[in-house]
Amino acid sequence: MIVGAGLAGCLLAWRLQQAGQHFFLIGSTAMPSAFGVAAGVINPVTGRWMTKTWNFDQLLPKAEETYRAIEQQFGIQIYHPIPEIRFCQNAEDLKRAGRRMRNPRYRNVLSHMAAAGKAAPEFNDEYGTFHIDQAAYVDLPLVVNTLRASFATLGVFRDETFLYSKLKASLGAWQYQDIYAQNVIFCEGAAIQDNPWFKNVPIKPTKGETLLCQSPTIRLPQKLYHHKKWFLPYSNGTFRIGATYDESDLSNAPTEAKKDELLRATHGALKEPHQIKVTAHLAGIRPSTHDSRPIIGPHPTESGLYLINGLGSKGASTAPAMTQQLTDHILNKSPIDDEVKLARFD
Repeated sequence: MIVGAGLAGCLLAWRLQQAGQHFFLIGSTAMPSAFGVAAGVINPVTGRWMTKTWNFDQLLPKAEETYRAIEQQFGIQIYHPIPEIRFCQNAEDLKRAGRRMRNPRYRNVLSHMAAAGKAAPEFNDEYGTFHIDQAAYVDLPLVVNTLRASFATLGVFRDETFLYSKLKASLGAWQYQDIYAQNVIFCEGAAIQDNPWFKNVPIKPTKGETLLCQSPTIRLPQKLYHHKKWFLPYSNGTFRIGATYDESDLSNAPTEAKKDELLRATHGALKEPHQIKVTAHLAGIRPSTHDSRPIIGPHPTESGLYLINGLGSKGASTAPAMTQQLTDHILNKSPIDDEVKLARFD
């Protein structure tokens, strides 16, 4: 039984289905979700210090393989490789980018640097840019909603809020109302703080907000632009701006302050003034961790209880590998990597 029907829960259910296992998925489509807010960006080089994303060389092949398999199975397009341009914000950025370009570890994710004003003339660009290779974005709502619909058709998805009080140990297994399961896997994101079995797992909830916009005058090549905030144009003429990070406000409501922050960053990045209309303002809570690593594994004392959590802002790239690793652990007793196992907090 899988509790939580977001990205991790749906991918885990899909993996168990591929392995020929019987499963049941429970989750409320009415509950707030991180996947519905995220742009699904897979970014090889991130953060102020321009560091290579953790474990990227192992995570990306598994992510692309997984999303391509789902595309083929359902006849949809969800995985979109996209060129990325990052703008240096100051002279120190420029020096740091040069050092990264000379580092062999970055050879497969960074390509040429461009002088100021050359790579994307629509943007303010005082210090120059560099290109990031192997970036992509994943249509996460399409992934999740496609899998949910498939599981609902098969009668193995129940769209409801899970009630912890109804889950009981029973004869070496677990009973939830009319369902009996050998294993229960919680894929609940930030909601895990209400879970009586895993409430002490050190999740660091972080609120994020994004904007979906349109403009009659902004016409950009389809690239991912990183200019303090990221800017993602779509083929239909709309574009997404993101994202904010807030650890103090953990409500699911969008805020005018963060909307203004994103719009100010966009107007500040673009060379010419533009009229921008916000068509959707989305907010959600990311389940981050203090060491920026996912958390997967069995409960330390309760046999048959497991979790996947802590995917943070990297769910599009980490969920495929983490769901594969936990599936292999449950079915084949394969060890869980030390960097991501729940037991690292013991």
